[in-house]
Amino acid sequence: MNFRDEFKKTFKTRFISGILVIVPLFVAIAVLKFVVLTIDEFLKPYLVTILGKEYTFPLIGFLVTFCLIILAGVLTTGVFGKKLLGFWEQLLLKIPLFSTVYSASKQLLEGFAVPEKRTFEKVVMVEYPRKGAYAIGFVVNRIKGHFPNDSTKELISVFIPTTPTPFAGVAILFPAADVKELNISIEDGLKFVVSGSLSSPREMTIRESESIIRQIEHGSAEI
Repeated sequence: MNFRDEFKKTFKTRFISGILVIVPLFVAIAVLKFVVLTIDEFLKPYLVTILGKEYTFPLIGFLVTFCLIILAGVLTTGVFGKKLLGFWEQLLLKIPLFSTVYSASKQLLEGFAVPEKRTFEKVVMVEYPRKGAYAIGFVVNRIKGHFPNDSTKELISVFIPTTPTPFAGVAILFPAADVKELNISIEDGLKFVVSGSLSSPREMTIRESESIIRQIEHGSAEI
């Protein structure tokens, strides 16, 4: 591997590591900010001071955010950085509500970005948001649904991301027969969503719906 390839690989690793630290934190802060401002409007001046305000020049904000992401990635890929991150996360997870939002958003990011922690197993196509319209989604889990008439259905939990921010999306339970597996990778599916379908495969082959159930490696849950 030459220097250029090594640099690209290292840079990508640092950037993804930084994203996994920065984005969940900012998502959690954004949610908490909304809740606090709704309940205690009179604290708005103090919250603006603590949480910051919009930059006058967007370019400066972009550069600062980019540098923070890279710095966080560099710090958290070393041995000391990992221990520091673990200690920091333990503190965050002790805060009610904040811990729920933080851990959930981080798990979602890892589902896309970290192969060994990836929770999304398949790229699928489902009819959404109406009959005759189709959306790209990612299989999360298989669930047995028990209904009042004593019937049981095999349900597939599908996360449907939005463009251009795939981390914002909806999780919907579909009957297994309505979930169509596509022959594309997680990365290609993500590119399709982020680019607004500008970056898409020339062909998408739909596999048999039964293969979804057979190939999911997660254990079944019941509702």
